[in-house]
Amino acid sequence: MRLTDLRIDDFGCFRNARLETLDADLVVIGGPQRAGKTTFMEALRQFPDGVDRSDGVPPATDAYRIDAELSHDGARYRYVLNGHASPSVSPIDDGPAVDADAIFGPVTERQYRNLYTISLDELRRLPPGIDDADDLARVLLGGAYGDIAEIPEIEATFADGADAIGLSRGNPNTKTSRLYDPYQTVRDGIEARNEASRQVDEHRTVTQELDARRADQAEIEADIDRRRRTRNRLTVLEELFEPVRRLETLSARLDEVDRAAVESFPTHLTDRLDHFEARFEAATDALAEARRDFDRRASIETTGEYDEWLLAHADDIESLAAGRPLWAQTADRLAERRATLETRERELERAVAAQHSDWDGSFAHVDEVATSAVDTARVTDIASTVEELRADRDEVAAALEADRTRKAELESELAEMESEREGTREIPVPTRKPALVAGFAIAVGTGLGLATTPLVGGLVGLALLGVGLYAIDSTVSVEPTVDVDPYREVKSQVATLQGDIEAASQRRADLETQLEDAEDDLTELVTRLGLPAELPPGEVPDFYERVVELDDDIAAFRGDRADWKREKAELASDLEAVATLLDRVTEPSWTVEDPLAGADELLATLETVAADLELARDVRRAETERADCIADIDTVLTEWDEARSIDASANDDRILRHIRAFTDEAERVGGLEDAFEERDRLRTQVETRLETASARAVFEPLRDDEPWVDVVREAAATYPDTEAIADAVREANDRIDELETKREAIRETCVELEQRRDALASEDELQAAQAKIDEGRVEFERLGEAYAVNRIAEAMVGQLHERLLEDVVHSLVADASAIFSEITGAYEGIELDGGVQDLSFRALRPDGPAHGIGELSRATAEQLFLAVRLARIRQTDASLPVVLDDAATNFDPTHLQRVFAVLDQLSATNQVFFLTCHPQCVRTTAATGRTAQYWSLDDGRFAAHETADSLARVLAAD
Repeated sequence: MRLTDLRIDDFGCFRNARLETLDADLVVIGGPQRAGKTTFMEALRQFPDGVDRSDGVPPATDAYRIDAELSHDGARYRYVLNGHASPSVSPIDDGPAVDADAIFGPVTERQYRNLYTISLDELRRLPPGIDDADDLARVLLGGAYGDIAEIPEIEATFADGADAIGLSRGNPNTKTSRLYDPYQTVRDGIEARNEASRQVDEHRTVTQELDARRADQAEIEADIDRRRRTRNRLTVLEELFEPVRRLETLSARLDEVDRAAVESFPTHLTDRLDHFEARFEAATDALAEARRDFDRRASIETTGEYDEWLLAHADDIESLAAGRPLWAQTADRLAERRATLETRERELERAVAAQHSDWDGSFAHVDEVATSAVDTARVTDIASTVEELRADRDEVAAALEADRTRKAELESELAEMESEREGTREIPVPTRKPALVAGFAIAVGTGLGLATTPLVGGLVGLALLGVGLYAIDSTVSVEPTVDVDPYREVKSQVATLQGDIEAASQRRADLETQLEDAEDDLTELVTRLGLPAELPPGEVPDFYERVVELDDDIAAFRGDRADWKREKAELASDLEAVATLLDRVTEPSWTVEDPLAGADELLATLETVAADLELARDVRRAETERADCIADIDTVLTEWDEARSIDASANDDRILRHIRAFTDEAERVGGLEDAFEERDRLRTQVETRLETASARAVFEPLRDDEPWVDVVREAAATYPDTEAIADAVREANDRIDELETKREAIRETCVELEQRRDALASEDELQAAQAKIDEGRVEFERLGEAYAVNRIAEAMVGQLHERLLEDVVHSLVADASAIFSEITGAYEGIELDGGVQDLSFRALRPDGPAHGIGELSRATAEQLFLAVRLARIRQTDASLPVVLDDAATNFDPTHLQRVFAVLDQLSATNQVFFLTCHPQCVRTTAATGRTAQYWSLDDGRFAAHETADSLARVLAAD
């Protein structure tokens, strides 16, 4: 067994601890003191039988849980240990099923604990002063010695068994010996047999006389039995006398009757025929009533085949009648919708005519307008643009005309003022001021352009620039006097108006261009939409919007009218099926061309025909019921007599005659059946009474292979009546009483003779004495044989123990010597001085005296006992994991390397777990160059390490 994965979920300090993908050879686990190494070893010790309940097992937090995956004999298994239950082993993949006992083989739980799990503390349990040397020998030598050590106990058991039977010599006269009682029993039996022999002769004489009296008694009892049988036979005969006489009468009546013919008559059908007859009469009356009802209530007068037509087209009539209410509703709804559609059409025609003076009420004018080509908002936008441009143009033109008129007036005034104007003095203004004003205007305009729009920023900048320049310009000319010169003011106004006139002219030209483009767009749009060309631009949006609404209304009207026409066509198709069906029996005035006209009449006729169909069905059901009754009656009559078969064409009188004939015959046959049944019942009564053992016993002497009923009938024929039988019974009872009195006297004599005989010894007592002798002899022989067997087994087991112990110890000591020599390098082996239970090992030196255990150093002594353990593990026929918990702590590096060399050999057959808290031990494994897997353990948790140095550094840090 080799562990591949180990999960310790709950055991001592371990919680969810994991060792995964374990090396199959050597696993080194390092950890500081109290890291959980010993607990780990204790967990592995529980594998064979599960966790025991002793106090020495580390406790669980909740419940013990160990889960492992392992390989065994080339197959993979899962091992689970829960609580204190026995471990479970289940195959992974398709391996064979095994249990824990099969995996651990001959190794017991105690042997596994003390042999395969090795700790330093246990290696130090060495003599002298050991508490139980024999127990330690069992541990060191393993399972084989454990079995051999029991042989002396078996030898002692055989010795004790022999002593318990016959003490040391087996003398039967010794009272404390178990041989004494059976020996005395034999002697007492012999004395009893001699005494009984003397009384046997007298016993035989009394026995002969007793036998003679018993013969007389037996003869009388036989006579009593014979007379009792006669009496009992008469008693039974008296009981059966009347049934037998009645049986003879019935037999005489029925002997000439053909019972087969009687039994073949279908009397069981009588009740059914009565029922069928009643049903037939009721069905005949119902048929007549149904025909009268149809002739009276059928609404369509036609040929006599009308009812047949109704039944032949029942499915079509029912199917069409089911749709009649819906069709009636549809016809009414279509008529109403037709009136509504006509009203809507007239209203739409009036609306179209009112839309334009040149339009009449035709929908074609609206259809010519491309209402779906342009959105109404687009039309409104273009038309409003034209109107706005025209208004802006007229406004600019009016302003321009006013500015020109004002300019002409100012120019005239300026001309008048020129003659009167005095000279003026101009003051030069530094050019720095206009530059500052321009810079200020540009900054403000740029800021507003970024905050709002570039257009707004530009306009505000231009305004500020104009105002600034105007202010500067207004300060250029300075009148030499205090009053302002009117001439300059007028001249300034003229210059301003001239600028406004030029700007307005440019603005009007721009507007003319924009207006021309907008009017072209509007004209193109009106032409594309198909609107009247003479529409003013302001009326175009409203006109187009009304046309769009009219187009939607017309489209909705046309859709509703198309739906109406479709529904009318569907109704016409449905009603055409009705008209086609009814055309066979009536002449409907309905036409496909105008399905709404005459629809009510057509559907009313359909409703009438559906009602007539129910009447025809009543007639047909009545005919079917009558035919079924005739068929049922024919079934009964045909089973009785095929010649009396009838069918639906037979008249009522013939059918009733056949029924009456069957009833009369049934009454006659019924009487015969009752007679047969009574005869059978009486025969059964007699036979049942004679089936009892007592009745047959009394009639057996009268029988000569004839039926029991005939035996009773012949016996009854000798007596005229039951009174004669009663007299014979009383006579038999009187004779029986006399014989019983005589038998009682003989019985008393026999009792006296039996008492005399019983007082004498008989053959029985001789046999009892002999049985007592045989009993004692058998027990004496059994105990003697057991005594001999135990003594012989005692000697044989002693010899076997000596030979086995010599073989096992010699093999173990030889293997342990080789391992001890390899580990120490200074000793050539070991030998055992004395019995193995004494543990008197001695270490052999190549060139010096041997050293006893007490003469060895502690490390060498530990190496010796480690060699003995490893040798025993090699000899055990079970490949189980081996755990060494700091077992090499006291070894120097050289000896430690040798120990790992031995472990390397052991890992070929066993998986080895080496637990240590010393870094040098870990480094030694790497120094040997051998492959190993390294794990650290701390506080119940494992961690994998790639190299030995990594694990050694962790241990050194701790």
